[in-house]
Amino acid sequence: MTPPSTPDPANPTPDEAPAVSGLTAAQAHELVAAGNGVLVDTRDRRLFDNTHVAGALSLPLAVIEAAQGQPPVGMLPPDRTIILYCA
Repeated sequence: MTPPSTPDPANPTPDEAPAVSGLTAAQAHELVAAGNGVLVDTRDRRLFDNTHVAGALSLPLAVIEAAQGQPPVGMLPPDRTIILYCA
């Protein structure tokens, strides 16, 4: 018999992962303006460096995919809604 495993908060199973939903631009703006959201630009760094939304963080999709959907530790604030975008 295999003992039950202890959940690993750093690697949640799909049932434990935060919910994903869509937002309108107005909803995203409200979250960011209230300090409850952070914009994350998923384009490659070259495009981000060319232009991006003020205050946005750069986290290219290739980096997210290479890390199997997990952002680098400490990259994203844990207390805010993460708003992914590409423009």
